[in-house]
This record gives sequence, structure tokens and C-alpha cells, in this order.
Amino acid sequence: MKKMSIRRTNDKKYDELEQQPNTGVSKKDIEEKYRLEEQDSFIRKGYLLCLLLFLATGVLMITVILEGTYKDAVLAEQILITVFGTIYLILFIIMVCCYGVTQLRIALLLFVSMFIGCVGGFMIAANLKVVMSHLQDTKSE
Repeated sequence: MKKMSIRRTNDKKYDELEQQPNTGVSKKDIEEKYRLEEQDSFIRKGYLLCLLLFLATGVLMITVILEGTYKDAVLAEQILITVFGTIYLILFIIMVCCYGVTQLRIALLLFVSMFIGCVGGFMIAANLKVVMSHLQDTKSE
């Protein structure tokens, strides 16, 4: 239901652009401007969603490190702190400093999405390693 209302407001914006006095601007230029505004809006929403996921990933990393979840997994906690922690801080600084640069948003979206995927995959693998080691410990006893 909400999508329909958003679409209607976008159509109203397009109608307003069409009804502006013709000052040498063709209909094709108006459509191009409308398309670019829609694209920018989509990128901005994706960027904010990616930012929320990025912050959630940081909170998850800090929680896992402070709880000591991966103490049983060899090198997992050190890799999480040294590699992913450093990359997280660098990406965070870039995201804060370059928020206003529209051209970098797409590149940041790609890098942050890749980082979130790598951290998620690493944490799943580390959890599997911990579970497997616990299962082997209980099996041997």
C-alpha cells in the first residue's frame, strides 16, 4: 500500500516537471532529469541501509570480541580484531568523510557490502569451528 502512495507522489513530481513553463527545455530533458532524481533517491536510500547494516556489523563484532565467543577457535579472535577491525575503522572514516560526495556513494556501497559479506561469512565459519570442536570434545569424553 505504501509503495502506491510513494509512486503517486513521484508521479506528481513528474507532472509538476512537465507543467513547468517551456523555456527551451524539451520533454526528453525533463524525463532525463526525473530519471536522475529517481536514481539519486535510490542510491541515497541504499547508502543509508548499507550504513545501518555496517553499524550493526560493528556492534556485532564488538559484542563477539568482548564476550570472548571465539576463544576456542585458533586465531579467529585475532583475525577479527586485526584484519576486520582495521578495515572497519578505515571504511567508517571514509564513510563519514565522503558522505557528501555523490560519485563515491556507489563505490562505498560496493566496498561496504563486500565487507559485510566477508565478516558475516567469517563469523559463520568461526561459529561452525567452535561447534565442531565442542562436538568433538563431547564425543571423545
